[in-house]
Amino acid sequence: MGMKFTFPSRFVSPLGFLGMLTFVLFIILGITGALLMLFYEPILDRAWNSVKTINDVIPYGFHLRNIHYHASNAMVMVALLHMYYQYFSGRYKIRNEILWVTGIILGVLTILEAFTGYDIIFSERAELAISIAASLTNSIPIMGPQMRDAFFGSGFHDFVLRFYAFHVFFLPIVMLGLMVVHFPRFLVFDVPMVMAITGAVMLTGGVFPVDMGLKFDPSVPPGITVPEWYLTGLYAFLRSAYDKFTTGVAWPGLFIFSLLIVPFIDRYKKFSWKDRPIITAIGITSLAQIIVTTYWGFYIDPDRTKSLLERLVIDPIFLYLVMILLVPLSFGFTYMMIKLAKNAEANAKIQPKKPTGKSSINLTEKWIYGIFIALLAFQVYLNIAAYYAVLTGMKNYSLFIVGIMMLVFAGMFHVFRHARSLQKAPPPKPTMPPMPMKATPPSLTKTGEAQTGQITDGTKILEDAAAKQKTLASTKSGSSPSQSGQSVNKADSATLDSGEQKSVSDEKK
Repeated sequence: MGMKFTFPSRFVSPLGFLGMLTFVLFIILGITGALLMLFYEPILDRAWNSVKTINDVIPYGFHLRNIHYHASNAMVMVALLHMYYQYFSGRYKIRNEILWVTGIILGVLTILEAFTGYDIIFSERAELAISIAASLTNSIPIMGPQMRDAFFGSGFHDFVLRFYAFHVFFLPIVMLGLMVVHFPRFLVFDVPMVMAITGAVMLTGGVFPVDMGLKFDPSVPPGITVPEWYLTGLYAFLRSAYDKFTTGVAWPGLFIFSLLIVPFIDRYKKFSWKDRPIITAIGITSLAQIIVTTYWGFYIDPDRTKSLLERLVIDPIFLYLVMILLVPLSFGFTYMMIKLAKNAEANAKIQPKKPTGKSSINLTEKWIYGIFIALLAFQVYLNIAAYYAVLTGMKNYSLFIVGIMMLVFAGMFHVFRHARSLQKAPPPKPTMPPMPMKATPPSLTKTGEAQTGQITDGTKILEDAAAKQKTLASTKSGSSPSQSGQSVNKADSATLDSGEQKSVSDEKK
C-alpha cells in the first residue's frame, strides 16, 4: 500500500517535500489533539491541573503531549521554510498566485493555532501571552474592544473555553478548507519522508520533553518569561516601549500584506533568485530582521540589580537603527551573492568540465538483503527496548526509542523501494566492442600499382602511334589511300603488338 500511494517514483529534492510535511504534521496534531481532548478540562481553575494529570497519570499521556507540542513547533518551522523556498524559487510565477495567497493565510493561521494551543494550559507564560494579546487587540481603533470581548470573553474569565473552541474547531476547519485549495496539485507524498518527520518529532520529544511550567497564581508576582520562539520577534518590538498598535498590529500586518502582494509586483521574466535581484534582496532583508528580532525577544538583561522593567525594556533607538541598517546590508549581500554566482556560471562555461569521479551507489542483491535484514533485526531490538522502557517508567527514553523506530522504518522502506526499482528496471543493453579497420592486403596494393603502370604505358604507345600516322601521311602524299591506310594499319598493329608484348613481359617480371 505504501508503494502504491508513494509519489513520485523518481528522486525529488527534500525541499520539495516541505508542503507535504506541513500537511503530515497537521494530521499528527489532529490525531494527538483529539486524544488529549478526552482528558483536558477547558475551565479556568482546572485547566493546568488537567494537563498535569495527562502528563503524569494518564497512560501514554506524556508521550501524546510531547508529540503534540513538538509537532506544533515543527509545523510552524516547516511552514516558514516552505514559504521561503517558494519565494526564492519563484514558484508563484507559474500562475500560482492563489496558491501563494492561501499559503500565506495558512501560515498566519498556523501561528494562531499554535498560540491558542499553548495558552489553554494557563501557566505563567500563557498568562503573559494572553495579556499581551488582549492588550494589542484592545489597541485596534474602532473595533478593538469588541474584538477583545469576542476572542477573550467578557470580563476575561472565560477565555480558556473560547481559546479551546478556536484551537480545536474554528481554526482547524478554516485551515482544512484552505488546504483543499492549496495542496491538491502539489502534494508530493512519500512514505519514508512521512516516517522520518514523525520519528524526528518523537525523538525531539524524548530528548527535550516539554515541562509544565508554573501554574498562574494572581497572588504571586510573575517571574521573567518569554513566549514561544515564533512570537519572540513580535515580543521584541513590544519591549521597545513604543506604541502598541504600531509595533504589535500595524508592522506585522504590513509584513503579511507585503508577502501577499509579492506575486503581483514581481515582473521578472525568469524564476531563479539570481535573475530577480530586488525580490531576492527583500526576502533576505526580511529573513535577517526575523532572526535579529527573534534573538532580541529571547534576550533578558542578566543584571539582577536592575528592576524587572529595566531588564525587559529594549532601547528603541538602538533596535530600530539596527533594523534600518539591515536593509542596505541585505541588498549589498544580495548583490555580492548574485555577482559571485554569475561569475561562477561564466567560468564554468569557459573552462572544460572536469570529471567529478562521482558514481551512483549500486548495491548488489546480497547487500540489499543484508542491509534489510540488519534493519529488521534492529527494529525488533528497538521494539523490545521500548516495551521495557515503558514498563520501568522511563518515559523520555521510551519516546526517544520510538522516534528511532520510525527512522529505521523509513530506512527499511527506502531500501525496499530501491530493490523493487532495481528489479523492475530493464536489463542493460549489451555493448559491442568497436571493430578494427581492415588493412588493404599488400598483394592488392602491388597489383593496383602494376595496373596503373600498364595503363600509363598503353596511353603513351597510342600517342606515339598517332604521331607516326601523321608523319607518314605528310611524307607519302603521292601514294594511294588504300596503300597508306594499309601501311598505317600495319604500323598500328605492329605498335600494339609490341605494346601488348611489353605489358605481358612486365606482368611476368
